[in-house]
Order: sequence, then structure tokens, then C-alpha cells
Amino acid sequence: MATGSGISAQLGIAEEVTYGQFQAPDRFYEFVSEELSQEIERVESESLRSGTFMLSSSRWSDGKKNVEGDIELELTRKNQGLLFKHMLGQVATAQPDDVGAPSVYTHTFTPGDFPTGLTVQVGRTAVNGTTHAFSYLGCRVSEWELSAAVEDPVSLTLSLFGRDETTAESLVPVVYPAANRIYTFVHGSLTVDGTPVDVKEFSLSGENGLDDERYFLGSQLRKAPIQAELRTYEGEITTEFNDLTLYNKFVQGQEAALELTFDSGVNIESSYNFQIKITCNVRFDGETPTVDGTEIIEQSLAFTCIDDGSGPGSAVTVELTTDETTP
Repeated sequence: MATGSGISAQLGIAEEVTYGQFQAPDRFYEFVSEELSQEIERVESESLRSGTFMLSSSRWSDGKKNVEGDIELELTRKNQGLLFKHMLGQVATAQPDDVGAPSVYTHTFTPGDFPTGLTVQVGRTAVNGTTHAFSYLGCRVSEWELSAAVEDPVSLTLSLFGRDETTAESLVPVVYPAANRIYTFVHGSLTVDGTPVDVKEFSLSGENGLDDERYFLGSQLRKAPIQAELRTYEGEITTEFNDLTLYNKFVQGQEAALELTFDSGVNIESSYNFQIKITCNVRFDGETPTVDGTEIIEQSLAFTCIDDGSGPGSAVTVELTTDETTP
């Protein structure tokens, strides 16, 4: 019997074939926390009825359902491709050297049309040791944030919109990827226009502009959220104040090539390691470095990812090098 606390919790995800229809999870993730939940609105009558002093049982009904919430994970060597695919939308898979390194695959993710959706199943264990399956159907990524800081693992937070929640599906037994390890700040490096930058903290977030109010007569459930606003990708880097190079890019409104790499140092085959590389064309949005006592002066630079005219992949691209044949 499981331990009656969060210690026994589990998280499984599967890509749906049909939006909003349960798909048994086939990917399982270690996770830090989750806040997925279902809200059911109540529709109450405003009609006057003689002799009635309060709301009665016959004068209210269930309204629309809303499923949403966050999942916080730590970035790992394996099982990340499915997440990046649903964060950005489009993926291309190739083998950089199918002769010399036939077990190495590169999955390249760029902004594009979103896949059908995800089934997300959370196993929540009651104090009596029974783990109950809460399955969230028709999930799409509305927002996401990737962050890294000295002393910490690399963190990934996904914000989801879902169509429905059910506890009727069986809990799928968890199977974690073998030899899966986390990425930490030690594995990271960053360059701006090809020049290495010593970074203390980094964050990159995306907002996918999804319309979550697609409700219609005849159903409590929303239809698939679709993009109805421009997507935005933005972030921030914190470094020591070395010179005016980065500051001048902000002042002069210069766009720059930013590249963040997490290299595991673990070899797959030939010269290829498990690796995640993020490239962006960015506009720096500030700010001026200031003095706060005797400490080393730090410089925080917010940035926005910009399409340079060659397509959305120029704004942000994630390249995953792995031994997994599919993302």
C-alpha cells in the first residue's frame, strides 16, 4: 500500500488522438508540485417567488466547467520532447549522423500549430494509502516558464487549460525512464552574439495567446482553446556589470542572438551528449545597473524574443539532442 501523502503521488502524460478523449499515459514524470483542478460554476435563478426567502433547490443548476492549473518539474535528459512540442507547437526530427551515431536524434521545436491535446493523469494518495487517479482531458499549454539559477536544478513550469476532469479512469502504473538525470546550473552556459556571458540567473517564458472562453449552448465543457492573440516570448538574465556591451544593446535598440545551452556531459554516442539548446533573437529592454552598497554591481536585462523576418523559429528555437526516436 502506498504512503498516505504526496510521497506516493505520480504524474503521467499522453498525447491525445482526439481532443478531450482519455488517452492512457505513456510518459511519466518526476515533479515538484501540481495545482490542476476543476471548477464548476453554479447558475442561480434571479426570479422572484412569493413566499421565498432564500435560494431553493429547484432554482440553481450546474454551469460551465473550467479545468486549469500549473505543473512544476525539473528539466531532465529524457522525456522532455513531448513537453517542448506542446509548449511551442512544431517539431522536426533528424539524425545528425545516422551512420556514425545511429542512436542519436535531434528534435527541433519552433512556434507553430498546436498538437491535438494532452491527457494528464495525477495520482493523489489519500491518508488511507489509496492512490486515486485524477485524469485531466484536453489539456493545452497556455503559458510556460523555464528558469535556471546558481545552486538550483533547471525548473520548468507549465500552465494548462483543460476540457474536463474524471476520476473514472484507472491509475496507470508508473514507469520512469532509465538512467534519467536532472539538469542543473552546472550544465548551463549562455552566449550573446557568440560571446560567453557569466550568468547568475536566467528565465524564459512563453504565453501562447489561447482563448479559453470557447463555451457554447448545450455543453458545460469548453471546446479546444485556440490561439486568439499574438504569442509572446520574453525573459531576463542577471549577470555582473562587466562593461557597457550589453547595456549599449539596450540603449541602442540592437537585436542580438542569445543562445542558452544545457549540456549534460553524458555521452550518447560518438561526440554527441544529451543536450538542450535554446536560441533566440532578442531585443533587450533594460535596465540600468545601479549601486546597492558595497556588493559587486549586478546587471539585470529583460529581453523579448523577436521574429527577425525569417519565420517564428528565428524568435525562439529549442533543439533537443537525445537517444529518444520520437519527442
